[in-house]
Amino acid sequence: MNSTNEQVRSYLSRQGSATAAELSAALNVSQSTISRALSALGPQRIVRIGRARSIRYGLRSEGCGNECPLYLIEESGKAVHLGVLYALSRGEWYLRQPASWKSLRGEEFKDGLYPGLPWFLQDMRPRGFLGRCFAHSHAMSLHASSNPADWQDELVLEGLRRFGQDMPGALVVGGEMLDQVRSLADRGYDAILEADIHQAYPRLAEQSLSGEWPGSSAAGEQPKFTATVIGADNQVRHVLVKFSGDIKLPEAQRWSDLLRAENLANRLLSEHGFLCSRSRIICSNGRTFLESERFDRCGLAGRRAVVSLEALDAAYVGANGMPWHWSAIILRDSGWLSGEDATRLSWFWWFGVLTGNNDMHYGNISLYLEAEPPLRLAPLYDMVPMFYRPGLEGSLPAETLKLMPPPPEELSNWSIAANLARRYWEELALDNEISADFRKIAARNQSAVASIFAK
Repeated sequence: MNSTNEQVRSYLSRQGSATAAELSAALNVSQSTISRALSALGPQRIVRIGRARSIRYGLRSEGCGNECPLYLIEESGKAVHLGVLYALSRGEWYLRQPASWKSLRGEEFKDGLYPGLPWFLQDMRPRGFLGRCFAHSHAMSLHASSNPADWQDELVLEGLRRFGQDMPGALVVGGEMLDQVRSLADRGYDAILEADIHQAYPRLAEQSLSGEWPGSSAAGEQPKFTATVIGADNQVRHVLVKFSGDIKLPEAQRWSDLLRAENLANRLLSEHGFLCSRSRIICSNGRTFLESERFDRCGLAGRRAVVSLEALDAAYVGANGMPWHWSAIILRDSGWLSGEDATRLSWFWWFGVLTGNNDMHYGNISLYLEAEPPLRLAPLYDMVPMFYRPGLEGSLPAETLKLMPPPPEELSNWSIAANLARRYWEELALDNEISADFRKIAARNQSAVASIFAK
């Protein structure tokens, strides 16, 4: 390799992608010399990004240099080629698409160049309870740490290429993984018959607690597993299942109460026209299971693309964890949410405040990922009164919620949420499947909501 070629390679390795003009100025040689050097390095090392005078040149990463196809599974089960993903030096990534999706690029990444693993793949990064199970199961094969927090971007991509059969959403990384996903659909995902659920769910719970569950990397710290169920009507349901410990123990009984509370929130909000996860409670072997149907799956083989508000915000908005009703305004004004969905997000926020959900982070809101914004809100999930979760030392909070009136501009949305919250606490207080202690908490909170609503 001649000296100019090596200088170009070295510069791109240190600084990341650059235009020919930037390379020319940095190396103090003519642009024609730069062009010859880039041509000599060849497409096996250099990736062209953008068009015309804005073309940038990136150096493929030595650790993951080969292009990786990216696919989208449609609701019908058909696979669509979404583009080709390249890992570049200095941690950059480039997605080359035959037809660019505005929602993937926006104005910030209009050439398909990203400063890290593209934002729309971030939700597939192993994290939370299932993410740790995923890392534990595959760390040896990937020569990686069993702690997924240690995984760098290229290792995450390698994990998705080799073991990403059942990731959240509809994106599939790599041709070999696409073949595996199709094979899974052909085999029926090792589905469980409805009649066998009471035997299967306790077994899957034990597997997940031992770190042996290799499935989805869905985030969240509550113990859970994924499953595919064939109902009595032969319909296929893909589900996410949270579970408590043995409810003879006080902490496990509290978690059981919280799972029932989440199920009630889903049902109550759905009955009033809000899009929520469909869920049900199953009891077996001393555990309470909350089974929620996955809204990123459709039938046996179909999928729906989703992204979290956390990923979208990090890429385009930067609301930095502001309350949902504030971020809703920013998302609406920037074109990422419709006015109707922005209002719905505000309703969800106030319902959560009035029902003790103090864990309403951006990872608990998802949107359907489509080619053009605005994006549609996906069904609500994880609406749980987490204020009452057991403490680290086993304490069981029992205080009545301290509620404040909303700001005047939010009174309309708050009032709708308050009406539902009163009914929510009332139904929990009357539910004999819930512990007596939590029914007392619910009764006090019903009065608290009624009191603040009357002011």
